[in-house]
Parts: sequence; C-alpha cells; structure tokens
Amino acid sequence: MSAKAASGIEALLSKRLIFVTGKGGVGKSTIAASLAWLASQRKMSTLLCQVDAKGDLQRMFGRSAIGFKPELVRPNLWAMSMDTEAALNEYLKIYLRLPVLPRLGPLAKAFDFVANAAPGVREILVVGKLCWEVKENHYDIVIVDSAASGHIVSQLASPKGVGELFRVGMVVDQTAWMSDILRDPKTTGVVLVSTAEETPVQESIELAERLSDQTEVSLALVVANRIYPQVFSKTEMEVFNWLADGKGSAIAAKSLGKGWTGLIGASELWNAMAETNCRYVDLLKEKVAKSSRLVEVAEVISLPAGLGLIAEVAESIEAGLA
Repeated sequence: MSAKAASGIEALLSKRLIFVTGKGGVGKSTIAASLAWLASQRKMSTLLCQVDAKGDLQRMFGRSAIGFKPELVRPNLWAMSMDTEAALNEYLKIYLRLPVLPRLGPLAKAFDFVANAAPGVREILVVGKLCWEVKENHYDIVIVDSAASGHIVSQLASPKGVGELFRVGMVVDQTAWMSDILRDPKTTGVVLVSTAEETPVQESIELAERLSDQTEVSLALVVANRIYPQVFSKTEMEVFNWLADGKGSAIAAKSLGKGWTGLIGASELWNAMAETNCRYVDLLKEKVAKSSRLVEVAEVISLPAGLGLIAEVAESIEAGLA
C-alpha cells in the first residue's frame, strides 16, 4: 500500500470514536462493519457497537446473537449490542459502587419515569457507555453502527442537554467529559451514509444541518453507497445508442439473436440508474460534503451480507479515500 493510499483512511481511523449513521436501508451497518474491518486489519483493537440490538451485525459476522458484553468476532475486532438497562447497571456499579443486579426491577421503573420526563436521559446512557470506552482506553477505536437519521441527533446532543438540565453535581461533571470527547474533531466524528437517490439525499442534507446546529460533533466523511458506476465512455455510449436504435439494432439482433433485446433493456436501466446516481452524488457534494470528504462505494451485486461483502466494501472505501 502506498503512502498516498494510506493517508485518507489513516486520517479517518486516527479518531477514537466514529458514529456511522444515515437513513434506514442505505447500508450504514455494512459501512460501519467495513470501517471496523479496516481498523482491525491495521492491528488496532476495535470495538464495533450496534445501537439497535436487532441490527445486522450478528448476521454479517455469522453469529446467532451479539450481546452487551463485547465479543471477539475477528482478530482485533470486538462486537457488542447496546442495552440501556445493562448500561445503567454498569453505570451504577462504576460510579455508585452498587452490586450488579440480575434485574433492576423498581430502579428500572424509576429510571423509565425520569427518562420519560427529562429529554436526553435515556440517550446519554448510550453515548456515555461509548465515551467511557474511549476515556478508559479499552480500545484503540470505537465504531458505532448508530441510530438512524431520525434519532442520532438527540443521542449526540444528550450530554450537553442533560448537563444544562441538572447544572450542578456529579451529573454535570460526567456530562462535561463526555462533551469534551464529542466536540474534539480529532477524537470524534460522524460518517454520514446515503444512497444517491432523492429521499435519502434530502434526509442527509437535513441531517447534516441538524448535526451542525444541534450538536458539537463534526462531520468526518460522507459515503455515497450502492452507486451504479457508468459502464460506457462517451464514445461507447454513442455506439450503444446506435446499436439500440434503428439500423444498428437490426444488425445486432441478427448477430446476437433474441437475447439482444434483454441485453439492451438491462443496459438502458443500468445507464439510467448510473445517471441518476451521478446527479445526486453531485448534490451530496454541494450540500453535505462541504468541509468533509465524500467517497463513493459501488453497488456489490454478487455478494450476500457477510465477511466477503464487508471486505469488498472496505477495499472500496480505502481506494476512494486514496
């Protein structure tokens, strides 16, 4: 690997905490897993956390389940699923010296009451657990398969919001160090994932604005995922259009037989999707990736979710950041 090829991805992986987010269905879990793969391949001790316990990480790594306790799934790579009750139990053990309880019972009900009454309390358990792993240097890097775009802002804003809510005491002290970690662009960043289509791009534009206005976390990278690349050059496109229409079509059909019509239809569909993708990638560059890099990841049709897909996407990200 050349020094130039290493520079882009190395800059991203020099951070300690990376939140990967985007509209549901755009492939953010695959991007998060691929970034974790790249970090672990560099012998960095890596924690990959899925905020949604019903996420896709267990399927990607061939596990029946992934729990709150980090589990080694690949060399240098641990995976876990967030569990707010387990995070609360851990918090009580660390800060209040209370024993670990099999079930929190009445305490959990009291927490639910407070969490429902005070915005940000439940979210801060998620962010606090992740920031704690960074603060205690348990791993070289923590990569988060975060909540979808509708929830990530409230999570990232929770330390500041809770700190302003309580103002004095132990809670303020703890939210202060969390905020310090989150606001430092050398330590923390958001990777925003979008497909190059109208609705995901519009949501990405809105999310980038909300991240800037309502949180202190910087946007580190924009990923345009599942891109259909242009397969024809300008000259080749002219030849294709000639073959697809008029005399050229008759000549091609005579040479290639009945399958020619299907080939033309598939090629026209691919070209249309590629042109649409190109237009929306340009919009992402203009509206979202103003002060951060944008990398395009091509659609991978031949591989199902799993280690092969993770490795393929990881290679695409690394090449795109070269």
